[in-house]
Amino acid sequence: MTNSPVSPSKKSGLMLRVISALVMLPVAISIILLGGVPYIIFVGLLTVMILYEWNGITEKKSFNGAFVLQTILSLILVYSMFYRHYFDFIVYLVPVALLGGICFYQKMKFHFALLGAVYALLPALSLIWLRTFSEQGAWIVLWTMIIVWSMDTGAYFAGKNIGGPKMAPSISPNKTWAGLIGGALTAVIMGTIAAYYFDLNAIFSTMNPAWRSEFFIPLTAFLAIWSQMGDLAESALKRHFNVKDSGTIIPGHGGVMDRVDAIVFAAPAVALFLYV
Repeated sequence: MTNSPVSPSKKSGLMLRVISALVMLPVAISIILLGGVPYIIFVGLLTVMILYEWNGITEKKSFNGAFVLQTILSLILVYSMFYRHYFDFIVYLVPVALLGGICFYQKMKFHFALLGAVYALLPALSLIWLRTFSEQGAWIVLWTMIIVWSMDTGAYFAGKNIGGPKMAPSISPNKTWAGLIGGALTAVIMGTIAAYYFDLNAIFSTMNPAWRSEFFIPLTAFLAIWSQMGDLAESALKRHFNVKDSGTIIPGHGGVMDRVDAIVFAAPAVALFLYV
């Protein structure tokens, strides 16, 4: 059997994805390494964009009262985490209470509005904590990103070239078990190389005397597979609301949520691992 030729539209779509990635990756890496105010602005901007797209999916209207209050709460918490300036509890509670009120008044889905705030905030606060809790935080964040990027790239090419049984056809018809395995193997290889290059073994050992270098491979494999659960979760959300892409801001990739869905799950997992 001969393979069917790749259509020009698919070729152009792949090329657009590659070009977008080549533009975005150096910018993201530079900001992670730079840290400070540029990093907090970058994370805050991603958080706001996630909330904007979340409301577009769940309410069919991106800019609404829920988005404004979610954004206020998010920026307060991002500021608090970055500058270690924690306000009284009432300062955080007021936007949540107003969010409930406006959802009731405008007949919006409060549970999805609250879930959207958690979905955007948890990875944002995790990324800030990972970057600022240690002088070596940049390498931990970059290592996490490398695992996610490698998993995504490996899964894409393994799934396209190997195919086979679908992993979750009712949620994401294009995802295959071959893609999951190929992505995980790619992430383990790249994550292990990055950990060695960044000397993460020494960094983790100073944080936890029980740490051993042998833990890197199972930890990296877990993070890679767990990051794909973030991809599936976003796919399930879009399928529930009958939406193809979260947005169109990134050529060839869709919206911001379509690009950070894996990081949404991976970053809190790394933060929890290091915190515990």
